[in-house]
Amino acid sequence: MCSSPGGLAVAEIAARMHIRLTPMTLLLGELADRGLIEHRPPLEGTETTNVHLLMRIRDNLARI
Repeated sequence: MCSSPGGLAVAEIAARMHIRLTPMTLLLGELADRGLIEHRPPLEGTETTNVHLLMRIRDNLARI
């Protein structure tokens, strides 16, 4: 789920693994601190105008 090039958002990973968002954030943060996963900053405002991306986010958040 974390593989390049796309990877998934923390919320998507939490939803797919049926884990609450806060523990998943802590777990992924620990893995990132140890260099076991790579992450990137959130998308810039200009990158979030993609309607399909926003619909995917909405649908995945609805699963939580």
